[in-house]
Amino acid sequence: MRQRVMAALIGLAAVLAPGAAPVQAQVQAQGFPTQPLRIIVPFAPGGAPDIVARLLAEQAAPMLGQPVQVENRTGAGGNIGMQAGARATPDGHTILMCTLGCASNVFLIDNLGWNPRTDIRPVIMAGIVPNVLVIGPSVDATSVAAFLALARATPGRLTMASSGVGSASHLAGEMFKAMADVRIEHVPYRGSTAALPDIIGGRVDSMIVSVPEALAHIQGGRLKALGVSSAERSTALPDVPTIAEAGVPGYGAVAWSALVVPAATPDAVVARLNTVFGAALNAPSVRAKFAELSIQAAPGTPDDLARFMAGEMQAWGRLIQERGIKAN
Repeated sequence: MRQRVMAALIGLAAVLAPGAAPVQAQVQAQGFPTQPLRIIVPFAPGGAPDIVARLLAEQAAPMLGQPVQVENRTGAGGNIGMQAGARATPDGHTILMCTLGCASNVFLIDNLGWNPRTDIRPVIMAGIVPNVLVIGPSVDATSVAAFLALARATPGRLTMASSGVGSASHLAGEMFKAMADVRIEHVPYRGSTAALPDIIGGRVDSMIVSVPEALAHIQGGRLKALGVSSAERSTALPDVPTIAEAGVPGYGAVAWSALVVPAATPDAVVARLNTVFGAALNAPSVRAKFAELSIQAAPGTPDDLARFMAGEMQAWGRLIQERGIKAN
């Protein structure tokens, strides 16, 4: 598991490395775009990928001279939307918001219907997002250590929701259980917006979910935040310790959102999209909103993103195989 954390940190360092500005910043795709663009988000509205997509769509549209619409296509752990994005016409007008599923689904789903290694090409990393371990008000714990003590005292009684089998929240939860050596029952949902009300209502006990998705509920006192999954504390939750410092040394599992396009998309179009969305990510209004939600903007080159995704595929594939996880 410590190798998994190191792989993630190495990949993250590559994305955030100095000098990662687009190398083809001046390249323009002649005549592109010629029609409205769409960003396919393979999850329900309200989640971190959707929030990031909508912020970037609004900022990029004036620079592109065309509307940028967000289209939510849910199902099969995000694979329905991912497949649609990978199979779209490769002209740059359809962009896919990739998340962890672009690296992990190949290990989770038989007959995936597309190949993340060959059917997409990276454009730009959009955001690195810390997760947070939350529990409902009825769970008698005020810290990660107390939650783990409760889990060990009653093996299998506590439950942990996720956004679906193989989702980022599920895999972050599996890593947590493996590293802490506890038995907590997994309860999959179709997105965090369906899971969180059940935690608040006491029907499920816990979830590891992205900070932006849970933040309003935490601030409103409807959920208790026990620990964040990043190496450092969240700017949005400065009083909440990291899971690593609060009871599971070495734990680390961040969510991420990245823009990709079909593999045959021309180089000049990819360069144009990288430039525009890089500028959108650096816009003061986007930076301010990201900081408010504890999202770390991480623009870089397509090659930076390719290296990061390759590292994620290797590391999460190992965890999936070790835990025997299958989505079908």
